[in-house]
Amino acid sequence: MEIEEKIKAVRNRDKSYRYKFFVFYDTLKDALQTGYRPCKICMKEEYHDYKNNNMETIKITRYQSPVGDMIVGSYGDKLCICDWAVEKRRYTIDRRIQRHLNAKYEEGTSEIIQRAIEELDAYFAGYRKIFDIPVVFTGSEFQCTVWGELMKIPYGTTISYGELARRIRNPKAVRAVASANATNPISIFVPCHRVIGSNHKLTGYGGGLDAKKGLLELERSKTVGNELW
Repeated sequence: MEIEEKIKAVRNRDKSYRYKFFVFYDTLKDALQTGYRPCKICMKEEYHDYKNNNMETIKITRYQSPVGDMIVGSYGDKLCICDWAVEKRRYTIDRRIQRHLNAKYEEGTSEIIQRAIEELDAYFAGYRKIFDIPVVFTGSEFQCTVWGELMKIPYGTTISYGELARRIRNPKAVRAVASANATNPISIFVPCHRVIGSNHKLTGYGGGLDAKKGLLELERSKTVGNELW
């Protein structure tokens, strides 16, 4: 059955198609109570209202780190954002996170946020090198692969973008890897700051190069006999 035929049947409320691919209800309320949602093609306004009224919540709060202000946020029982409060960065990443999770930001705190802040405080104090906060990724399959690999880079070490591409078994995707690295929304916990240029230059960073340098210097100071770059 072609999509055009389905749309026509829905718009004409042709009940001969009942149970073939949809069910008719007398009212929208009846359908919603049963667990259905409005069709986003033929009931655009209703779908828009439904989506807005049924969005979940992402709790967010500000965190002042020694190297820059950050936004820390949780979705359910997972950390979904720990990113730099840089205005030019916010729109694209915030929009992607909220769309991916079908959730909207709400200022406040949560158990996960409190745990994350405690671990960040310990990290910046120099006595936490490994995090155990559960995270949820909000990106494409490729981005999530890159971010997952970032979490395997040990504290106090750095690798190049080329090496990161090789580790995900896609050695030609250096630029794509760099792009995924740049759009990582869970900084520090997903340590994109540990990736540098093949020429050992720091290159770009969402929180700015001063923040990246500060993080690497912190880790170097707590790692005996290790040159980071």
